[in-house]
Amino acid sequence: MNEFYDSLSEQERTSTQHVALKYARTLYPSYERLLSSKVASTSPYYVGLSSEMGSFTRVTKRIVLVTDTMLLSEHGIGAVHELGEQSQMVREYNFMGDAGLTDTVERRYLYGMVTKDLAKLGQWLLDTEPLLRSGLVWYGPVFTEGSTGRDEPPGPLPSFSDRSIDFVVQHGRAVDLSRTKPLASRVVRLILDTDLPFMDGLSLANFAQVTSDEFDSYIQFRDFMRSKLLEVDDALEAVDSQVAVERIALSIRDELNAATAEMSRAARSRALARSGAVLGSTSAVLAAVRPEALQGALATSATLAAGATGLWPTIQAFADIKPKRSHGKWHYVWVLQKKTAR
Repeated sequence: MNEFYDSLSEQERTSTQHVALKYARTLYPSYERLLSSKVASTSPYYVGLSSEMGSFTRVTKRIVLVTDTMLLSEHGIGAVHELGEQSQMVREYNFMGDAGLTDTVERRYLYGMVTKDLAKLGQWLLDTEPLLRSGLVWYGPVFTEGSTGRDEPPGPLPSFSDRSIDFVVQHGRAVDLSRTKPLASRVVRLILDTDLPFMDGLSLANFAQVTSDEFDSYIQFRDFMRSKLLEVDDALEAVDSQVAVERIALSIRDELNAATAEMSRAARSRALARSGAVLGSTSAVLAAVRPEALQGALATSATLAAGATGLWPTIQAFADIKPKRSHGKWHYVWVLQKKTAR
């Protein structure tokens, strides 16, 4: 997908409809190969979903938390948007001459893409750019082909194709079509039901950028989510299953609160480090220019009670406290929540 995004000019990016059309034209020559690779993939977490366009944001922000790669398509009835004309050389039998002779002729045909909202699709492609560039997500258009010379464009067509699609998302729930990937089935269905408050109000663009920027931490959180969701017994009754999922949500909230506290402490330590660096340089100047002034400051500070504002307690605190930054799985969630709060 890097080729597609690299080819977009700033002017082209201002038209979301143009972005969607160009994406489809770029993908069309390699579409069959990509679908074949999806079918042949041995990864249990390479998942194909079909969703209504209005659910694309929610599906993307949640499914990416448990999959290696997500192929997203749309379903419903959509308009055909013409993309261009293609030619193909085919061999035909020549029945007018000797038996068995064939002619090679050129066949020309129109091709288009079926979608309900071209502008929304283009915006989704722009918002998810970091995810598509990293291979975490890609969009699978529904292409349609027809012969040239038609007087009228084709009418609305179904935009859903079950090729390489494992789930259909309807009313916020994933309906399993293939049942060929039991691991993916369990995590995909449950992640859509799990309460993730750090996602509330988070824009898709921010989610995609944070996931790309904090990739190592994201991978750790993704493994954690898979592990927790796989612990939910598939044989549980619906009510028990909801209870198990709610426990996961509570666990996430508890860990997130702890991570937030840790990040706050780290922020204070960094602030103290910066003040300590200034004091350190001031001390060096005093020692070089007026040694007696430095000695006086240290002596005065040393005799003050705990919590005094003299130079020595601050320098000592700077020496004792070393700011740390967490790069674990909760750092990723913390950054997502921080973006949500803005």
